[in-house]
Amino acid sequence: MKILAFACSALLIVTGLVGYFAWEAIGATKQSITAMIPAFVGIPMLIGALIALKKTMLGMHIAVTFSLLGTLAGLGRLIPGLIKGTVNFNEAAPKLVLVMTVICLFFTVMAVRSFIAARRARG
Repeated sequence: MKILAFACSALLIVTGLVGYFAWEAIGATKQSITAMIPAFVGIPMLIGALIALKKTMLGMHIAVTFSLLGTLAGLGRLIPGLIKGTVNFNEAAPKLVLVMTVICLFFTVMAVRSFIAARRARG
């Protein structure tokens, strides 16, 4: 799980950096600091993964907490827009939000499964 935490946090950081620095390449109309939101989720996840190298439970709980927050934030932006019909996936922002949400949701689900398996293994 530690490797997955490192991988997912790295993907989030790269997603944020691409959204901010390569804004023209991804079709954004202007450069915006909000494009860095995936990186702002990925950095605390990375810190959690680094802590997990010494204190596994603490570090992984930190990483999954920020992953869950990223999932909820992404769903909170996408679901109302999809219901209203205002989300346009031809624009850059919804694509970045979707990528962040999928990465965070994947990591959260995998971490919860790992936590459940570890608890069962302990007795």
